[in-house]
Formats: sequence, C-alpha cells, structure tokens
Amino acid sequence: MTYNNDGPMFVTFYQAWRFVASVIPLLSLAAALSAQTPIGAGEMRLHASPYSPSPSPAVIRTQVELVEVPAVVRDSKGVAIPGLKREDFEIFDAGKKREISAFSVETFPRAGAFEAAPSAAPGNASSPAVAPQPNSESRRRYIALVLDDLNTDFASLVYGKTAAKKFVSEALAPGDLVAIFTTALAQTVEFTNDVPELRRAIEAVEPHARYSDELHQCLVIQAYEAYLIANHLDNDLLNAKAAQFDQCQHINDHQAAVRAVEAMAEAIWENAGANTAATMRAIASVVSAVGKMPGERLVLLTSAGFLAEGQERELQALSTAALHAGVIVSAAQPMGLHAMIPSGDASRPSPSPLMQGRGVQVAEIRVQSRVQDAKDDPLAMLASSTGGQFFHNNNDLALGLRRLGALPEVMYVLGFAPNDVVQDGKYHPLKVRLTGGRHDTVEARIGYYAPPRDAPAKEAPAVGQSRPPDRDRLLMSTDSPSGIAARITAEPGTSDTGPRVVAKAWIDVSRLNFERKKDRRTQKLTVIAALLDGAGNFVVGRQAVADLALKAPGFEALSATGLTVSLSLHAPPGAYNLRVLIQETLTGKMTAVSNPVELH
Repeated sequence: MTYNNDGPMFVTFYQAWRFVASVIPLLSLAAALSAQTPIGAGEMRLHASPYSPSPSPAVIRTQVELVEVPAVVRDSKGVAIPGLKREDFEIFDAGKKREISAFSVETFPRAGAFEAAPSAAPGNASSPAVAPQPNSESRRRYIALVLDDLNTDFASLVYGKTAAKKFVSEALAPGDLVAIFTTALAQTVEFTNDVPELRRAIEAVEPHARYSDELHQCLVIQAYEAYLIANHLDNDLLNAKAAQFDQCQHINDHQAAVRAVEAMAEAIWENAGANTAATMRAIASVVSAVGKMPGERLVLLTSAGFLAEGQERELQALSTAALHAGVIVSAAQPMGLHAMIPSGDASRPSPSPLMQGRGVQVAEIRVQSRVQDAKDDPLAMLASSTGGQFFHNNNDLALGLRRLGALPEVMYVLGFAPNDVVQDGKYHPLKVRLTGGRHDTVEARIGYYAPPRDAPAKEAPAVGQSRPPDRDRLLMSTDSPSGIAARITAEPGTSDTGPRVVAKAWIDVSRLNFERKKDRRTQKLTVIAALLDGAGNFVVGRQAVADLALKAPGFEALSATGLTVSLSLHAPPGAYNLRVLIQETLTGKMTAVSNPVELH
C-alpha cells in the first residue's frame, strides 16, 4: 500500500528562502488503498502536517517512554574510545538486562583545550612546543561557568572562586568563550574571552543563601535531617532530637517535644525545597542560554550540593533538557575532603555536651554519613545524565575544573524502553557494561526515576503539537539508527510550484511490534522527511502519522506488500541533505537515513 502526500504550497521568508508546506486534505481511505487490499474502515488513519523542529529542547515528559543513557568509554590513559557500536554495550536496569532500542553517537572534535591549555601556565615543563590554533566557529567552545552562591558557604565559595579564576587564566584554548553565571543572580558576564573581565566577575561573587538550617539555642536540624523527620522516614532520629529539645528546654514532656521538633523540621524542609527549586530553575536557564550557542557547549558547575528529594522528576527533566540541547553538564564539589561532625562543624556552634546524650549522637552519626551524599546526588545525576563528570572528594579543585573542561571526543547515547517498569516513582540504578571481554572504563548515567502512580496517562501528541525531543535531536543529527526495517528512496523533480523531492519510505510491516487489542493489532508510525542545507540548518519538513488497528486480513496484506509513505518537499534550487526518520510508538524504535539531493 502506498500513501502519497502532496498538494498546494505556500512560501514564507526565513533567513534565506524557506519553503513550508501547508496542511492539505488527506486522501480518503478508499482512494488511498487499492481494491485488492482487504483493509476496512477504521483499520488505518492517516494524518499529515508541516514539520519543524521544536523551538525549545526543554520538553518535560511525565512518562518514561525512552530512558536515554549517555556513555563515555575511556582507555587506560583516559582517552575516549571512538568507533563502538550498539552491540558493544549492555544496559542493566536494577540488575535486569535491557534491550538497547536506540543508539546514536555524539562527536566533539578535539579543540586542544585540555592538552594544549598548560602551554599558558608558567613553569610547566611538559607544555607542547607548538601553540594550538584557534578554533573554527563550528568547533568553538562555549563554557558556562556557574558558581552556586545559593548553596555554598563563604569558605567553600572562596575555594570555588580561586579555582574558577585559575581556570579562565590558564585552562582555555584559543577561541574559547566563557560566561559567568550564579544560581542567585543569574548571568553576570556574557560570553567573552576577556580574562581580566572574567576574573573580576568571579571575584565579585558572594554567598546569597535564601535560607539556612534553623539554628536554635540547643537544637540543630540540618536540611536532610528535616527531610527525614518531616516525611516520617526516621523515627529514631525524631525521638533523639525530641529528647535533646526536651532536655534543653526543660519541658519534661516528650510528646510535646516531638510535636515541636516536627514543626521545626517541616518549616526547615519547606525552605530547603524552595531553595532547591530556585537552584534548578537557575541551572535550567543556564542550559537554555548555552543551548542556543552554535559550537560545543559545556556547563561547569561548582556547588556544595543541594537536596533533590521530592523533586526527582524536575531533576530528571532538567537532565533530559540538557542532553537534548547537546549541553554537557559537569560539576565540582568545592568542599574537597572533609570530616562530618554531628550537630555541626566549625562554622556552626554545637550544643552543650550536657545536651548531647548518647542516643542523639548515635542517631546523628548514622545520618551524617548520608548528609553530604544526599547533597552530592543531584550533581552526580546531572553530570552522568548528560555525558559530564562529577569531581569530588579531592582538594585540588583547580585540577578538577581543568579536567571537567575537557570534552570527551565521542559520547554514545544508548536508549531502552522500560515498558514493564512499575509506576512507583522509585529510583532505578543503571549499569552499562562492555561486551566482548573489553575492560575499558565506562562513564554512564547512574540511574533514573520511574514515573509516579499519579502521573498522567501516556498520550501521543496530536498533529501540530510538540514531539518527543529525542526525535527532533536525532533528525537533525547525522546518526543512522536502524531499529525499524525500512527502505528510503529520494526522487528529485519539479512541480507547478518549483523544484521538489519526493521522499518515499517503505516499511516492512511484518517486522514491526504490535500491541494486541481484542481482534486487532495496533501501532502508530511517524514518518518525517526534512531538507537540511550544507551547514545542517533546517529548511523544510513534512510528517505523516499512520494509526494502525489491523484485523488479521489487513495485517496479512500489509505484511506481504509493506507500507509506503511518500512525502513531497519543495525548496529552492540547490544542494541539500534529505533526512528521513521513521519511529514506531510502541517501543520508541527509530530508523534514520540521510541522502544527498540536488534540486534544479
């Protein structure tokens, strides 16, 4: 069966000439199918519309339709390894092996930033003899240096500022542009290579905490402790804090002390949650700003960490937005190696020893082992989910920023469909391994959160609404996944409206996945065709959506003949790259093909 999409066109102006097809009336089902094909009414619905990439990559999906897992593979010298294929990887979701249904490769041409940077540092005997050449515009690096002044105390911020100033002075390659951001005050310096201006902006950053752990005369409740108490997750800690509060306030009423501690914890946790929301909004705005830049895009975040408990979906959406914008986020913890002290450290007074019973100490010591890890978790998640790195437990923060500033030469983005995941909102640890006995180091996404039970039901976007961002990202790339058996042909020609190319996608229906619903096999196919110019810019596109609900005779007929969808693209004369993408909704598998075409 062949579905052809053509019709009247109109022209708009976008940069140079850009032609966009108007929505046309669809062929009736009777006209589209030949008399020999036994497909009845209601077994196939066809929709067509113009296509253009979504203007913003920050599309938040409430359902986990496709878990994307960025992975960087390094050899024993720390060099990223290129040339790996889908079959070289295995993914384990909470110990369960998953089929890799999507696979793409991101490449970052070496700009000489990390290895060449020491040439600018005085006294470096290992500096290369030949100075690096300036980057071309297409390879220029845009680095957003983010100082987290919302969650970092004065002492740690000083370490972060010192390392940041050293980074912009010594670790940049010719052509690199850097912008300075903070989480409290947004952007302070636009992208520039003016090192003195960057250093002045970094030096001017001061802490701007919008909340602090409530500090009472005899009781300290840290934010993570408040989270445990307010959410009824640690009764021993609650009782220990209540005993401390009871003793120092001399109220001699344990239940009253419990109620007082719970009220304090709820207030502290509410403030901490608002602070985390503000922090993630700030990072999201940085990702959006950097994502608009034309070259290689990197966010370097120095932060003492923040708590994301209760906001896991927002953190996951932020990571997804960065990944789809092609922005690598790396994070550094400025505190370095440090010892945790129950009830406080040198920056916070401790309660009197008389107020510190053994039960309080035991409860706090047990919790303290988790306090900093909980703050570090969002930083590690952001980094691992975007192909970046997390530098921590090391006092040489300047070294950390230098390492984080070196983009991997190649990153693999693996994907799988977790169709059997229970909607319980729980965290799923991920493990990526290499097959074939390889022992190289794999840096990959460490986990994801399943959708909660109260998440809205999965619903495919209607024609004209936003699409899954991974689809846009893949269509505009050069990657060629082959998850769906299909053949693509291109037929350049002319029509009444000028030059055009007809893209034909033949799909092997017999090898598709279908969902059985009573006596029907259901599936939804999306076919997108787009023309890109020589610089990879979008010119024109169209999409067709086929909803299949096939009975046995119709399925047998389409399995024998296949399904052909034809999309007609009109554009001015010139050389183009035709990209055709096919996706099936059930598992998210995709096929993408590129063909050079000349229009005359």
